[in-house]
Amino acid sequence: MIELKNTSPLRKSIDAISAFISEGNFRFNEQGIHFKAIDPSQILLVNLFMDKKHFDSFSVEPTFVGVDLVELSKIMARSLPTDKLRIDLTDSEMKVKLEGDFHRSFKLPLIDVSEDEINLPSKTYDASIEISARIMKEALKDASLFGSSVIFKVKGSQFFVEARGSQGTLDAVSKETKGIKVKASKDVTAKFSLNFLQNIIKEADAEEKILLELKTDAPMKVSYNIGKNRIEFFLAHMLL
Repeated sequence: MIELKNTSPLRKSIDAISAFISEGNFRFNEQGIHFKAIDPSQILLVNLFMDKKHFDSFSVEPTFVGVDLVELSKIMARSLPTDKLRIDLTDSEMKVKLEGDFHRSFKLPLIDVSEDEINLPSKTYDASIEISARIMKEALKDASLFGSSVIFKVKGSQFFVEARGSQGTLDAVSKETKGIKVKASKDVTAKFSLNFLQNIIKEADAEEKILLELKTDAPMKVSYNIGKNRIEFFLAHMLL
């Protein structure tokens, strides 16, 4: 049995995952809840961790369960700010209870999902950019005016965002502000899908810090907190 008074971080975490992955395994152990999966196109790997100490109650036998994430997202969308969440697991279903002015109970059948363990990339990166979600979202909106992809560059202590299209171009460069911090051991250039990036960061609160870790012509790691949950995305690069 799991209880949570503030449902928002869990709801946003499920929404962030279900934007790419329709079903997957949640693993429960003495640390909390883990979720790792690769999207069907093999472009994105998602890694989510929810520490049990941030739940109001956490008493679950170590196990893993396959869940339809799209349906779970629909249930979580019905939660109200004043609702308390309770989750119970059986051998065949996940029971989700929302307790507020109404006590509502939903039952979601468990499904069989591949049990293969997914290993996270053990890559070293040449540059990292810590940037507020607000600034990052605006930069991607600028890029979307002209293309379906975006190029990230790091030169010294500056971060560049570029987009190219038949209708025009975008060239944006960071300046020294508290909203952007750049660290680099060498210059970096890499290209990524704009649509994937926009969906990756859509659940990040405006002033939340997003960490981008980059290497030239290599996948990028994007990570941030949703409440006290930590979510990581490993996004494949595109050819320049």
